[in-house]
Amino acid sequence: MRSIPEIIGLDEKGVVVNAGRNRTISGRVWFGTLIFLGVLSLALIITVIVQARNRAKYDNTNKNKNENDVCLTQGCISAATHQLRSIDSAVSSNLCKDFYTYACGGWQKTHPIQSFDVERTILGDIINRRDTEIERLLDSPIIRSDQRSWEYKVKTYYTECRDDYIRVNTSATYLIAIIQDPSTINGWFMFDNSAENVSQEALLKNQTLYQQMSHIHGDFGALAVFGIRTRFDEDDPTIKRLELYPAGLSMEVSDYEEDDPISTSRRAAFQIYIIEIMKLLAKDAGITDINVEDRAFTVANDVFTIEKFLADSLRRNPTSSVPRTTNLQEISTQFSFEFDQIMRHELDDPDAISILTPIYLTNNMYFTDAFELVTDLENPLFARMVHNYLRWRLVATYINDLPYNYVHKHREYLSAYYGYTLHSTNEDYCTREVIRRFPFAIQRLYTMNSAIYSNATTTVETVSNELIKSFKTYLDKNAKWMVDEQTKNMAKEKLNALTTAIGYASIASDDASLDDYYDKFFVANDAHLQNSYSYHLFHRSVLSNALKNPNLLDHWDFFETRPSRLFEYIAIFNRLFVVASGMHEPLVNAEWPWAMNFGSLGVLLAQKLFASIDGSDGRTHLPNGTRNDWWQPPTKIGYNNSRNCITDYYVNELKTLRYEVNDVLVEIQLTGEPFSPTTLRHIGALRIAYGALMKNNDVKSLKMPGTNLTSEQTFFLAYAQTQCYQRQPISQLLRTQLGLYDERTALNAALIHMPEFAKAFECEARKNQCFD
Repeated sequence: MRSIPEIIGLDEKGVVVNAGRNRTISGRVWFGTLIFLGVLSLALIITVIVQARNRAKYDNTNKNKNENDVCLTQGCISAATHQLRSIDSAVSSNLCKDFYTYACGGWQKTHPIQSFDVERTILGDIINRRDTEIERLLDSPIIRSDQRSWEYKVKTYYTECRDDYIRVNTSATYLIAIIQDPSTINGWFMFDNSAENVSQEALLKNQTLYQQMSHIHGDFGALAVFGIRTRFDEDDPTIKRLELYPAGLSMEVSDYEEDDPISTSRRAAFQIYIIEIMKLLAKDAGITDINVEDRAFTVANDVFTIEKFLADSLRRNPTSSVPRTTNLQEISTQFSFEFDQIMRHELDDPDAISILTPIYLTNNMYFTDAFELVTDLENPLFARMVHNYLRWRLVATYINDLPYNYVHKHREYLSAYYGYTLHSTNEDYCTREVIRRFPFAIQRLYTMNSAIYSNATTTVETVSNELIKSFKTYLDKNAKWMVDEQTKNMAKEKLNALTTAIGYASIASDDASLDDYYDKFFVANDAHLQNSYSYHLFHRSVLSNALKNPNLLDHWDFFETRPSRLFEYIAIFNRLFVVASGMHEPLVNAEWPWAMNFGSLGVLLAQKLFASIDGSDGRTHLPNGTRNDWWQPPTKIGYNNSRNCITDYYVNELKTLRYEVNDVLVEIQLTGEPFSPTTLRHIGALRIAYGALMKNNDVKSLKMPGTNLTSEQTFFLAYAQTQCYQRQPISQLLRTQLGLYDERTALNAALIHMPEFAKAFECEARKNQCFD
């Protein structure tokens, strides 16, 4: 069984990648909610101050202590207020065994998950608030109204994306005209074979594979059979290579083959979806012959047959992270296809690469299988299948840019595919698309309108620098699992060379530079589908520029392919990225005491830093970014001993997790794998951040107001409250079966293996800590 995605949306292929938010709640409800939250926050602040002063008075009377035992700075009061909102003090007697429920019980009661959502998390809420704020900024008036300005282009693109009237009247007509243009795609079996007494089996018009791919794949950007992107050189991160990779599927690979009820229903939903879209296109194209439904069925069957073949190849030949180095001339000969010629359609500047320039080919066996199939156009049946598949991929690429009867059918398909009704609005889709397609413009728009950004940047820089220092100390004095000096020295060398990128790319700080960057993107104020096509033409120039000027964007272009990430370590650059939109409460506040900042954002960043030495990429990349497995055998043995210890805890102590699904209690036996390395990383990150706090503790012996917690206790509570979540039971059940344990399980497992936590809360320490 496969996991339900965390959040749902679409990428440029029309494939589900992410979860949509529903902001269709009425203004009155929002206004009432804001008033309620404002009153609640005020009450909490008053409670914090009163409790703090009462405790201080009590201490003066009974314990001979003065009021300074409680921190009453604005930052401490703000931090304590934040923590009080989420804790459940009713379960404090059990916090040694279940710290998560103590830390997040209040949050779970006040942050319900919507019936149409899969989950709700702290980081997810941050991203949703960011997207809401970006939507508001995109709706604001255009200040720099010159049509060459990045602001005019991005806001106009967004406005036209949301323009219902223009979409309904022109989008489908424009796409049908593209398909029927004799100079490019030159028709479709669905349209061409509508005349009376015409064959319903064979193509009336046919093109070579190159003719079809050059226009559908190259000119219009549909991902069919393969995709094209840039990738940094494996041995020299100052060079970017063109990479060809498998692409062009509409479902998960296993959905094409498995006989389980989920896969079977998904296959049926997919083919019904294609048929419905074909009927809509035929109607809008004026095709009304008696065979139109039969041809729609044929198209659906052809598309599924081709995709099933490609999926089967991927199933037999899983894609490796290590590509094959080749060149366009070599693969043109190998696969009997004009890869050397198609670059004139894929790149804005074909001279950015020659036929002998080294490129990367990901999954050579897949390409062998795929091009044996799609080049066999002498067979009329295969010719029709390839013809229909390629044109369907074009429609799927632009499906969300078409009129709403098409979008509605697409959403019905997604609901059937995932087994529950999805709620998404046009505003959601357009906001996501703008964020994904124009990340540097969005960075500029967001940061130039953020009043607290500069203070937060300084705080995050301090946190990251102190974490790196603490990490080095950890390697010197702890890290007993890292047995040999050679591995330990390389780990420290990586930390010495590690760089941080905090906030945004430098290009996003200057309007003139952004104007130049988006110079080749043209936008119209009355045609969204054309604008979407125009974006693809602009993207071709981005690919060309990436090959010619690989360091133009300070590597932020690589990080920005992860739109749902607020921070990330990328091994090939040995760099930690922290995006500006993640530098807000509840992760960081410049006024908060260090116990809060190190406990919240600090631990999350420490997890990424720890991945620089123990992650699958971190342990196989040297400080300069070249690929090399630098762990020596003694360290591998030491790490695996710790891993086995954590696995033993899950298997023999925790044993099972239970979920109530449709009023039925389901018990899942735990295996500990592949989750145990995640637990080790959490322990290591907590230890690094805790060490940084101990050297930068600005409140020291003072306690937090309201909670009466020490700085050490506040630190652990701060981290725990970044892990609060709500998730549909069926979703978490599936995740657990795949070895992805929930946040409560992960947090409690990490903390009970930490003597620092046991000391802070006076809990009984475990004898076997597993990970030093």
